[in-house]
Amino acid sequence: MTLRRYVSPRGPHSAETKVEGSRFIADLFPAVSEEEAKAHLASVRKRYFDATHHCYAYAIGAGPETVRYSDDGEPNGTAGLKIHSVLRSRTISDAVCIVTRYFGGTKLGVGGLGRAYSDAAAAAVDGAAMFDKGVLARLRVAYTYDHTNAVMNTVQSRSLRIAGTEYDAERTMLTLLVPPDDVDAVMQRLVDATRGAAECERQGESAVAL
Repeated sequence: MTLRRYVSPRGPHSAETKVEGSRFIADLFPAVSEEEAKAHLASVRKRYFDATHHCYAYAIGAGPETVRYSDDGEPNGTAGLKIHSVLRSRTISDAVCIVTRYFGGTKLGVGGLGRAYSDAAAAAVDGAAMFDKGVLARLRVAYTYDHTNAVMNTVQSRSLRIAGTEYDAERTMLTLLVPPDDVDAVMQRLVDATRGAAECERQGESAVAL
């Protein structure tokens, strides 16, 4: 399994397009949970309370693990799916894109409407600052004080990230972030470096900025 990578917006970004009198206002936000995505949606609906539609798509996680989209009353497949396609084509996750429409009096047809929502979402996405994310495995390592140098030499030589450190009366517990493909090799290296004293346990995965 290779390192799973994607990009996320650094902050909110908006763009507006017009088609045949209709205004399409696209708002892109970072969102690392459904609750956060829904909060942004509620905020946009409140801000543009008199708009005709608030269509959206969000993707959360590295799969992405959670995807939702809505046409909000527009013809099926003309809005939410188009917005999501923009996120997917650019490998964007941990993000929500909301496209608000003010109807201008001219119907655009199914094809025209789909292009309008897609173009609006693309305008917001393409103008936003992004940063890279990747999914790393969490590896918990427990060791006694006399093996500190051996463990830290391994951490430094493999350029591993330390996500957390805990102590008790006898041991140090490090949580390391390791490329998934390297977990077995890192565990073996730690065991060898401490002559079998280090206790290693894989504890799931985390998405982190690269």
